[in-house]
Amino acid sequence: MKSLALLPIIFTIAFSSPFPLEIISSRSLSSRGLSCPPGGTLPSSHLNPTLMVPIAASAPNHAFGGTQTPIITPNDFCTIFDLSIPPSGVGKTCTLEFLFPALGQTLTPYVYIGEGHFTFTGYAFGSGATEETTYNNQPPAGPSPPTPPSVLAPGHAYTINVGPCGIQPGASSLEVSGKLCSNDTTFSYYQNDNKCPIGFFVTIS
Repeated sequence: MKSLALLPIIFTIAFSSPFPLEIISSRSLSSRGLSCPPGGTLPSSHLNPTLMVPIAASAPNHAFGGTQTPIITPNDFCTIFDLSIPPSGVGKTCTLEFLFPALGQTLTPYVYIGEGHFTFTGYAFGSGATEETTYNNQPPAGPSPPTPPSVLAPGHAYTINVGPCGIQPGASSLEVSGKLCSNDTTFSYYQNDNKCPIGFFVTIS
């Protein structure tokens, strides 16, 4: 794991960024900021990413390895997220969420500077990143969510995609994977499923 090695990059970029912070109105928060965003909690059966791997256009052949602190920077760093769907998902619906509490709602630190526009690109089912994945050696292309939110802002809970889990009877697991990028925002955080959770999660229903 090389998450600590990314921290100087994160904070150097973050505090020299020219982009203003933009908070949009999507779901209202408690006026005192003491509770999680509406929809911003998780059932005990939620799924965490099994691997998160940064890649960078500026270092297209460099493998940064796995991390607990994903990093996204304008038109450069993206982070790939792998999740493993278990056999309990056969015949059920999977919901991919991004939960993003405000700083006053979480003790988990994060850097967020910019306009807040993001893209989420899916890879082929059954494929995913490894610790050797680079920008020039990404997983094969696959289906992306049809209408993912284009803006992610603190203090909100976002549904990225809802659909069949896709795992077949008898399979031990199904790996699903996607990439989060931005053309105008620097964003890095510590993936955490404690109250209030922050990051990507899958729930099965």
